[in-house]
Amino acid sequence: VTAGTSPFSVAVDPTGRFAYMANGFSDNVSAYTIDPTTGALTSVGAPIAAGTAPVSVTVDPTGRFAYVANVASSDVSAYTIDPTTGALTSVGPAVAAGSAPVSVTVDLSGRFAYVANINSDDISVYTIDSSTGALTSAGSTVAAGDAPNSITTTGTIE
Repeated sequence: VTAGTSPFSVAVDPTGRFAYMANGFSDNVSAYTIDPTTGALTSVGAPIAAGTAPVSVTVDPTGRFAYVANVASSDVSAYTIDPTTGALTSVGPAVAAGSAPVSVTVDLSGRFAYVANINSDDISVYTIDSSTGALTSAGSTVAAGDAPNSITTTGTIE
């Protein structure tokens, strides 16, 4: 499967129908459909623009939104996911993060996104608009020690 230059991260939507790849040196995100029998990937149109040097991609638990951490532009791109084709559409301008965001995740409720910022040694916290997928800074960061380079959420929703 053809990808952009320097693919860094892959995320699969919760249904297992679509996959997304952050292409670090081509500043875009590739979308694919996944063959349910073979697992083969098929490109969904041309890659969509991201910020500078996207290195991490995640899909929210509903499968409606995707988020990309852009390390060189220090921001996070947000996209809606077409439920039929898997194609991405930008939600709007990227949202500022800390210095050099390298990993993004969404909590299981789909209400919050968290971004690990490797150069500012912290985690950015965002709320997610459930209608549009847009991110809004929660107005806080959390100290994370030296150079956090990955973040994930786990657990169950009660």
